[in-house]
Amino acid sequence: MLPEAVRTALSGIEIGGVRSAERIKHGLTNESWLVHSDAGAVVVRLSNTEEVSLQINRVSEALILETVARAGIGPEVIRCDPARHLLVTRYAGETWSEADALEPSNIERVARLLHKLHSVPPPQSIQRVDLVAVVDGYLQTLDEHGIHGPAGTPAQQTRARESAATLQQDSDPCLCHNDVHSLNIVDDGELRLIDWEYAGLGERLFDLASICVYHRYDQRQRELLLAAYVGQSQMGSEPRLELACWLFDYVRELWTAVRELG
Repeated sequence: MLPEAVRTALSGIEIGGVRSAERIKHGLTNESWLVHSDAGAVVVRLSNTEEVSLQINRVSEALILETVARAGIGPEVIRCDPARHLLVTRYAGETWSEADALEPSNIERVARLLHKLHSVPPPQSIQRVDLVAVVDGYLQTLDEHGIHGPAGTPAQQTRARESAATLQQDSDPCLCHNDVHSLNIVDDGELRLIDWEYAGLGERLFDLASICVYHRYDQRQRELLLAAYVGQSQMGSEPRLELACWLFDYVRELWTAVRELG
């Protein structure tokens, strides 16, 4: 049976008769449904989380979704209403498995996808993902709730701030996804990314770091990703990628602790 909230979200959209609807179970911060209809399958996402503490900007996300859909690297947007915390997109297809993300040929394909993404002219007025501010924001939220374990030692907090500042120093900000892993990668012969809620104008190596950390890439896999991304001009990039991987892992721990606040 179609939940009333999903039925309301689809109101006015010409999709014909609904054949089936199933909850998408792997979402951590949203309630999402895959709805099969006479006109094809769509995904309905209803935000059910406190967005400010998780540093989610739905207005910025809406602008980015339009841009990446036109570029062929994001899902087709059917309805996007940030005020109602509502998104309806065309179903893009099955996502990768963990094993898919470890295939050497797929590592190279992800690198090319991210290179394409980072070359897309970003829309005006999207959020700037300032990594220092991201770290400080999560640390402040945890401190306000009296939670200190995930923040680590003062030395680790200082390292995180310094790492973020180093990555952003002399960098060329570009459109980034910032949450690249197998469940956000769709493959129908061409790769596309879904779940753009943390996207913004940011540091490109943070995108590469995300898939490295999520899938525990070893040095050989990281070198393969970096080589496919930057070609022969990778000299000097390896230490920056390692720094980005350390920072991404730290930020992910902070994010997890903030999400668990409910």
